[in-house]
Amino acid sequence: MIKQIIASALITASVYSFAQTKVTEGTKFTVDANLETNDKLVLADDYNSYMFSAINIDGLMRNVFPHKKLLMRKLDQNGSLVDTYVKDYANKTNGVLHNYLGSQQIDDDKFVAFTEEYFGKENRKEVFQHVFSKKDGTFITKSIAKYSIESTNKSGTTYVLFSENGKYAAVFNDRYSNKKTDNINDVLVLDLRTLSPVWNKEITLSNDYVEKSLTLTNSGKIVLLRKAAGWKEAYKLELVSNNEDKDLPFDDKYIPEKLYSISKNDNDYLISFGRKKAAVTIGASTFGTVMFYDLKSGKAVISNTNLGGDKDMNDVKVIKTIIKGDDILMAIQQETVTRPLPTTMNRFPDPVYKLEAGMLMKFNKEGDVTQFVATGASTGKRIHVTEAGNNLYISTFYPKGAFGNTGFSMKVFDFGTLKSQEVNLTYKGRNFFQNFGFADGNMIQYVPNVNKMLFLEKNGKEVQMFSVYNFIK
Repeated sequence: MIKQIIASALITASVYSFAQTKVTEGTKFTVDANLETNDKLVLADDYNSYMFSAINIDGLMRNVFPHKKLLMRKLDQNGSLVDTYVKDYANKTNGVLHNYLGSQQIDDDKFVAFTEEYFGKENRKEVFQHVFSKKDGTFITKSIAKYSIESTNKSGTTYVLFSENGKYAAVFNDRYSNKKTDNINDVLVLDLRTLSPVWNKEITLSNDYVEKSLTLTNSGKIVLLRKAAGWKEAYKLELVSNNEDKDLPFDDKYIPEKLYSISKNDNDYLISFGRKKAAVTIGASTFGTVMFYDLKSGKAVISNTNLGGDKDMNDVKVIKTIIKGDDILMAIQQETVTRPLPTTMNRFPDPVYKLEAGMLMKFNKEGDVTQFVATGASTGKRIHVTEAGNNLYISTFYPKGAFGNTGFSMKVFDFGTLKSQEVNLTYKGRNFFQNFGFADGNMIQYVPNVNKMLFLEKNGKEVQMFSVYNFIK
């Protein structure tokens, strides 16, 4: 039985205070909050930082406003806007559709975004990489894959995956298939530092299962979670690489829901969030168990965590993985989904996804979960984790008041015990972390060589940078 030390998350008896800190505020600037998504603070150094965002809008007005853009805003040392670089990734040919697939920082100078375009009249689909260099201040675009499709409505689904260690990216083209066609898919794995192909091949999968979750390992292999087609409650794990294609056996009483891969001492491991079958555990949470799977030995360790609690979780987001000695710590966050009721103006409203509470989960060398601690409640934004020595600085959001407004919290956790202290930094006579810089975790960056933490706060259309010096002890 696992000792779930959730109570330790409540230990905030003392307050972490700071001396000789300095806070600077950048000049506010505006963005198009209705169109821009996937905001990230990236490429931060002593002198500049950059805000990335993407516009990926379709609809009747797509030819009227700029609906397919990649934007990179350059900010100076104080966080004030100095330049904006824009890449229009939409082909102007009528009938060609486009989609933003994902992005990742490559190194201290470069950032890459992936997009696709598909054209039913020519029965083709193409994937592009757009590399931004802060040294040159430009986007360089290159076509990296071309696929045949049946039509626009039968073009399949393209996924872009990134390995946890930042070494690899993968394009997985899940082709359209039915009972009359083979389930053939295309895989391209890239070295993320050079963006050169590592391996590239077609894989044929059985038609009686469909893809549910994918992950790219730190050694450049892909693991697929596949569910039996129809109502049958059956699942399988398949590993694919340049010279492998094999099933991974596991306990058939365990139902995996989401995959994530890590490595330790050059060995690959699979973390699967899931549940036990209802016949075994009545009323179990969808994400009530965690499987730690050794890809080399095939050994699986299943631990009870009750990650989902009493919430109707939709997904698990892994924020950060930290390895110290034999211990592996994962900072994760719950995601829930609600489906608004139809209205006369919108008969098919989109589902609303919301990030919920953050959790810290620690595995020992055998793969058992030994500690499971809540970082705090959340109100829809991503947490951020900064590692400094034996401390973890974790931001989170929490409900504050009866009218829906929120507060912002920063806690420091001891890695060994996972005990926490609330951080208090006085600025303008108030606690900075509860009154300023309410930044989503994607908009927080730490610059270690100058001990500066950047908080890029987005409030509707207004964005402002707060820089806190000498924050990390």
